[in-house]
Amino acid sequence: MDQCKNILQKESLSELDILELNQKIFGNSELDAELFNQRHRAYNETAIKQILKYQSKNKCNNTELARYFKLSRNTVTKWKKLFINKNNNFKNRD
Repeated sequence: MDQCKNILQKESLSELDILELNQKIFGNSELDAELFNQRHRAYNETAIKQILKYQSKNKCNNTELARYFKLSRNTVTKWKKLFINKNNNFKNRD
């Protein structure tokens, strides 16, 4: 319960915080429910950037990151192309 308090004390909760709370409260769900829920998840730009920061901080490859966050490897690759290339383009303009 103390782990949940740390998350709930934040000024604002991100999508990743909500997913983490859900995991801590309800634990692992059944496989069918897990697959259904995964198909209906949506991530905003902030959440995607947090996931990509997690990858660089923890030195994960795309497969490890996808497995940890229960994503497709193709999704991770697409996000990296979109957001890492986008950031590099902004830096090159200056």
